[in-house]
Amino acid sequence: MQLFIISVITILLTCISFILPKKVSVGLLLIGSCSMIVYLLMTNEFFEAVLPLSVMFVTYFSFSVVFDHDKKLKKQQLQQKLSVTNFQIVELKRDVRRILMDICLAGAIAGVSVICLLFIPEMINTLKYLLGYYLILMLPPFLNRLVDYFFAKVYMLPEEQVLVIISLLEARELPMEHLEAIQKQSNPDILRLHPSFAFLAERKDYTISFSTVLRLTFSGETMYLTPVNVEAWYMYWNRFIQVDQVETEKNILPIWHRSNIKRLLWKGYFAISVKGVAAYTALLTILIFLHCPWYVITVFVFLWWLFNMYIADRLLINASDAEEVTAGELYHISQEIFSKAGITGTRLYVIDSDVYNGFATGTHIGKGTIMLTSATTKLSWSAVKAILAHEAIHIKKRDVMVNQIGRVMLMIVLGFGIFLSFNGLKQLIEQPLLLIVLINLLWAIFIICLSGVAQWTEVRADYLGAELLEAGNRHMADGLKELAVAQDQATNKALQYSNLEENNHNSIERGSWLLRFMEFQFMPHPPLYWRIQQLCKEENWNRTRKAWLVARIKESLPDFFQHKRVNL
Repeated sequence: MQLFIISVITILLTCISFILPKKVSVGLLLIGSCSMIVYLLMTNEFFEAVLPLSVMFVTYFSFSVVFDHDKKLKKQQLQQKLSVTNFQIVELKRDVRRILMDICLAGAIAGVSVICLLFIPEMINTLKYLLGYYLILMLPPFLNRLVDYFFAKVYMLPEEQVLVIISLLEARELPMEHLEAIQKQSNPDILRLHPSFAFLAERKDYTISFSTVLRLTFSGETMYLTPVNVEAWYMYWNRFIQVDQVETEKNILPIWHRSNIKRLLWKGYFAISVKGVAAYTALLTILIFLHCPWYVITVFVFLWWLFNMYIADRLLINASDAEEVTAGELYHISQEIFSKAGITGTRLYVIDSDVYNGFATGTHIGKGTIMLTSATTKLSWSAVKAILAHEAIHIKKRDVMVNQIGRVMLMIVLGFGIFLSFNGLKQLIEQPLLLIVLINLLWAIFIICLSGVAQWTEVRADYLGAELLEAGNRHMADGLKELAVAQDQATNKALQYSNLEENNHNSIERGSWLLRFMEFQFMPHPPLYWRIQQLCKEENWNRTRKAWLVARIKESLPDFFQHKRVNL
């Protein structure tokens, strides 16, 4: 109950600070957060106060994305623009059943976690807190969806050729020159649009009925509308498309159609097992209530893990609505790369997404699957070849299995270490500060080790993948650079749609010390700037492996120490 109250107070504090002017809100947040910290420390033992404090911080950072002052300023700017500019209102059809459907789906998915929270045994409290964190993280996107349904209004500024969308918490300004495609759909594809099912996609859902949908694809963002006069707005916006497209309407079956049952089951399982931990928690809860011995529980959990590994490719294919590539230029390029890598049984899928990315899944070579986003397939064929070659090595070297085994082995080592030193840890209960430091240190070491395993496989895929390409390392470096530049441009444009300040994120330049430290020590991929530079100057994999180990330490140091060493 205390954690629930802390979450509610934090949300209210974040909401009130959003309403107030920015300078006042900073003071309010500082006073409010300090007061809560002092209260928790005074009413709880130090160790007992750590979890409520972590819930407070997780809640704040989750909801600060929704209650964002920069988005508020963008909204005020656009409201002022509308007051002095000619505009046309894009009237939207409204049907309360549309939002009720979203609420029912969210309730069903969250309900699994809530049931586990109510009945989970005390002995696995850690999973209880993970479920709580998942529910907290699930709320902000759903809150955004509710607010957009009731408050979003769409305007077209014909003189400036800009589409403006103003909601209660944010606003967007989309230049029509950035419009890349427009499509009519017979109904909203709820299983694609619902926040709980989102995967590798940047979509804004402004559908508020079950009528015909217009899908507008901008650079870096896709949005869905249900306007009253669909045909008129389709013809009007279609004029801004640079490339001629055939006028077709995609037929979307209703969610209650029997052919969507399979999609719903896959996506639901994805939501509770990949995006959340409710599936594992439910299994543990059932086994504990049945009074199963610890070794039976261990075997069941291990078999469940193997099962999830076995269905990983099918789960991601169905969760992302990926479509298999079986013909065309992309298919022939992929088969050429797969043949060189010796993985001819690998299948290629494309995910409809504005995010530039690609990944490999599957537990062994004969069951491998490579997925590319639709945005990635729009890059040059040279870049696509480089990305496919990189992912092909992941399949050939069974890197998905390597990473999973590495995670399990690290957990076993960590658990065995805790078991051996359990008596010593019990003594630290009387010194909670040292215990907290030790727990956080062990957790950091665990993440750093996981990152090390993943980064090693990534660097290896760069170099061995380059051997599959005509121009070798240079080809791979150029492909990664093109991918990074395209993603940076799309990200910067998407941020400009809803923020006042310009964003100039550049992932191929050496960033600040803190950013380098976080990427090298905690991320599954080494920084792109280092990967590209290393490919350009070194062709030997063994020397590169050593260079990566050195870079994990050297590049994680502040520039001050590096300059000092050079000066000496």
